Amino acid sequence: MATQATIQRQAVKAACAKDTRILPVRSLNVPGQSMGDIERRWEAEKDQGSPEAQALLEAAEALRTSDTPVAFPTETVYGLGADATRSAAVQGIYRAKQRPSDNPLIVHVSSREQLERLLRPPGCPTLNQNSLQTSSLIPPIYEPLIERFWPGPLTILIPNPKHSPLAPEVTSNLSTFGVRMPSSSLARLLIKLADRPLAAPSANASTKPSPTTAQHVYADLHGRIDIILDGGPCGVGVESTVVDGLNHPPAILRPGGVGIEEIRACRGWEDVRVGYKDGALPGKMTPRAPGMKYRHYSPRAKVVLFETSQEMPSVALYGPKHGRKA
Repeated sequence: MATQATIQRQAVKAACAKDTRILPVRSLNVPGQSMGDIERRWEAEKDQGSPEAQALLEAAEALRTSDTPVAFPTETVYGLGADATRSAAVQGIYRAKQRPSDNPLIVHVSSREQLERLLRPPGCPTLNQNSLQTSSLIPPIYEPLIERFWPGPLTILIPNPKHSPLAPEVTSNLSTFGVRMPSSSLARLLIKLADRPLAAPSANASTKPSPTTAQHVYADLHGRIDIILDGGPCGVGVESTVVDGLNHPPAILRPGGVGIEEIRACRGWEDVRVGYKDGALPGKMTPRAPGMKYRHYSPRAKVVLFETSQEMPSVALYGPKHGRKA
């Protein structure tokens, strides 16, 4: 007799059955290019009828109108994006990943201006570039980090205003949310074309290793999503570092692409502490950031730790018969 968990998994699989397509966009994903460079490149390819430019347009349209998330490359890992302002779209992330609903999501923005619009009350005039910092609603403690690490693999935890347009599923009903601006110009162009902030955890099944190629995403999520944008391998290979500057001393809530010593070199962050523990949070405690409560980075392969002074054994001892690939 099938267990309740098996029945639930089968129901999710039936409900989420999709014709998953991998759409190449590698020609647009050039490391180190500016937003201006990629926008000009994309415009030129679009005018020539390039399939890769059309793939990006199709993905942006899906993010605006569909409740099925889109997988896309960032500099850290592949993300699973959905319109962060629509509950139905955000719920699609949780369904596809089979992710616990009390595990909050990180919001991705294409620019500081887009973040400021999220924080400002409706009808508030748009700030110009010169007044962004002087009139910003971003807590000042983060300015040194933003100046040094944005765009890049750093997520900051900020208060979620009462008038917030974010879907409650993004924050798991917490009073704060995590946000970052990826350094991948392809990711930022996608967000800009969609004209939506994107909620985007890693594009893998919950608890599994984070994907760094489109093929990794397909292995985990085929049949659950429609579109995977293939921009090639990710450069960083681990998720963003999550920091909390709303308490004193400030804390790192999740390790990632920016190291603690780099953060301590920034003004106001000299005493930053580690605010996470190895292992999961107990009971019904709601995590303040992704990666704090549930099992994370869980490979299927056998993991062996060697001290550097030890002689390395033959790789044959740990070949395919001893376990599957991670």
